[in-house]
Amino acid sequence: MMEEHDERVFTLMMEALDGELTEAGWAELESHLRVRPDIAREWQALQAIDQLFRSTPALSPAAGFAQRTLAQLPNSRTRLWFVTSFYVLLLISGLIPLLFVGWITTRLIPALLEPALIRSLIQAGSEIFRVIGVVTSAVLAGSGNLLRQQPAVIGWLLVMAGIVLVWGGIYRQLVSTPHGSSVLE
Repeated sequence: MMEEHDERVFTLMMEALDGELTEAGWAELESHLRVRPDIAREWQALQAIDQLFRSTPALSPAAGFAQRTLAQLPNSRTRLWFVTSFYVLLLISGLIPLLFVGWITTRLIPALLEPALIRSLIQAGSEIFRVIGVVTSAVLAGSGNLLRQQPAVIGWLLVMAGIVLVWGGIYRQLVSTPHGSSVLE
């Protein structure tokens, strides 16, 4: 809210410097300047800068400046040739990898479509899934045996989960204020 208020005051200042401020705007600006000394100092600084800009004479370029500047510019044909060659180089550097991928693809497609290769890939994938299944069932069986032999493990797991949930709720209440904003900000 304060930033919007300050922005309004600065808008009034800019309008006053431009000579576009109405009587009501002047009254509002003067009331702000009386209430806030920092804004009054800012207003004085802005007026001093504005006065400096208005009192400084406009500078005009030296005679023949435009002709000398244009004469120093590089030749447009040479520049066009360099820019064109640069973009052609970029185009070629982008096309070479595409051509390489196309060449590799045309060479490897027949080998990749061999029925024996496809069969061996399917067989390897099924073996990987079988191993994952065996490992998962062994882990679950071992966990089941441990829980059957040591029922206190379940109790400890439930106690740890409860502690985490309780302290998580307490932390959330400590961090947030009644207005929904965070204390840590």
